[in-house]
Amino acid sequence: MSAMRRWLPITLVLAFSFPATAVSQEGETARGTAAAQETEAPQTVEDDRSALTDPAEADLDARAAEVAGGLRCPVCRNQSILESNADLSREMHRVVRERLAAGETPEEVEAYFVSRYGEWILLKPQARGINLVVYALPVIVLLLGFLLARNRLRKWARAGAVETSAGATGSGSIGVEDEEWLRDALRES
Repeated sequence: MSAMRRWLPITLVLAFSFPATAVSQEGETARGTAAAQETEAPQTVEDDRSALTDPAEADLDARAAEVAGGLRCPVCRNQSILESNADLSREMHRVVRERLAAGETPEEVEAYFVSRYGEWILLKPQARGINLVVYALPVIVLLLGFLLARNRLRKWARAGAVETSAGATGSGSIGVEDEEWLRDALRES
């Protein structure tokens, strides 16, 4: 039990320190680029005309949108490059489309962006290495919470059982005068 008390604060500090750094980075970037994103022009209709007339282009656009939906915008950081209106995300979306048109697989396109920007560019981190903490930490915290609650309830139940058995042996029983008073009170009511 004492080992669990030592590791619980460390686990909680680790659990709550990672999201705090990500939020602070997102907040800094979002403030600096909010004005730039508002002044950008929307995409023109000419970009999508080929997808309307050619089924192969529509398939390519759908695959590009699927890959782009899994890549984080370096400017916005809380949006995919598909959702973002930043110039850089549009350029990245164009690169995704060109690479898919050249015959690369979606995995190769993602690997290209990971090699340039690092693994944080992926909106869904891969479950390996240090990223296992992201997937395992919630399960570990829930398991530790369950074990802690179970141990507390067992102690509480044992303490109640000891008090009940002590009352049955007579050490906690009431005196003769109090017993007579209680019987009289019950008769009157």
